[in-house]
Amino acid sequence: MHDQGAPGDLELVRAFVNTLDMEDGREELTDPRSLRDWLEAHGLLHGDAELGEDDLRAALTFRECLRDLLAANNCHPLPADTVGKLNQLVGAIRVAFRFDPDGGLDLEPCSSGVYEALGHMLAIIYAAMLEGTWQRLKVCRDEGCQWAFYDHSKNRSGTWCTMQVCGSRNKARNYRSRKRAQTTAR
Repeated sequence: MHDQGAPGDLELVRAFVNTLDMEDGREELTDPRSLRDWLEAHGLLHGDAELGEDDLRAALTFRECLRDLLAANNCHPLPADTVGKLNQLVGAIRVAFRFDPDGGLDLEPCSSGVYEALGHMLAIIYAAMLEGTWQRLKVCRDEGCQWAFYDHSKNRSGTWCTMQVCGSRNKARNYRSRKRAQTTAR
């Protein structure tokens, strides 16, 4: 039902935000074990790190703050407490600059457990901001959907995860609203 993916590693961030499908009410990260499984499956968690409820809360807070940032990329106001929450989380995530074999500079997580995984995503986000691709990662403007999507439009004007579903539904809703207003104005 939903759109094409984001380019490169940014797809990982998009997939993480979409672990909560608001439209279907489906939450993939229901407990520390499901979080661990998801992070391992996506190459973000290594070793035998045990995750607890605090780790789950940190990951879910990070995810919802990312959703707020992606909504801001789609012209929604950024909630006042989002930046504070993110800065608090980032304070617990340790990353370091490292040169890669080609002489490029990368961010690399120095934490372990859930903060290692969040550090990997933070590095991806930072690189996307430098590349100019971050602003194209958005959440659907439909309040009931809020699915993360990558805006592939030429002029960066995409607002819906899919025009066929959410875009069409919102256009029909706006049309009916205008028709009702015209009818009551007569």
